Amino acid sequence: MTAPSDRPGGEHARQGVIPGAVERALAGFEVGLYAAVGALLGVAAVLVLAGAVGGLYSDVSHRRGAVSIGVTILDRVLLALIVAELVYTLRLVLRTHQVVAEPFLVIGLIAVVRRILVVTAQLETLAISGRALTNNLLELGLLSVLTLALAVALYLVRRTDRFQPAEPATQPRS
Repeated sequence: MTAPSDRPGGEHARQGVIPGAVERALAGFEVGLYAAVGALLGVAAVLVLAGAVGGLYSDVSHRRGAVSIGVTILDRVLLALIVAELVYTLRLVLRTHQVVAEPFLVIGLIAVVRRILVVTAQLETLAISGRALTNNLLELGLLSVLTLALAVALYLVRRTDRFQPAEPATQPRS
C-alpha cells in the first residue's frame, strides 16, 4: 500500500509545482521592481541634468565666481555619474542575477570625491574658523582615508576578478 503523499497528484507532486510557481511569480515581481527602480533612476538623471543647467544659468545670471560655478557644475555632473553607475549596476544585476561589489565601490568613490569638492568649496567660500574649521578639516581627512580605502578595495576586486575562471561572455559595458 502506498502512502497518500506518494501517489501521483498527491502532496509531493503539488510541492514541486507550488515552489516553481512561487519562484516564477517572485522572479516576475523582481523584474518589475527593477524596471520601476530603473524608470525612477531615469527620472532622477533627467532632473539632475536639468538642475545642472538651471544652476549654471542661475550662477551666471547672479554673477557668481568662477570657482562657485565650477563647483556647482562638478557637483551636478558627479551626481549624474552616480545615477548612471546605479543604472549600470541595475542592468548588470538583471543580466547576471548576481550582485557584484565593483560598481558599488565606484559609486562610493564618486560620492566621496563629490563630498570632498563640496567641503573644499565651503572652506574657500565661507569664512570658517574655530570648531567649524576643525570639523571641516577632520571631515576632509576622513574622506581622504575613505578614498584610499575604496581605491584599494577597487584595485583588489579588479585584481581578484582577473584570476577568476572565465564565465560566459556578457555584453560589454556601454
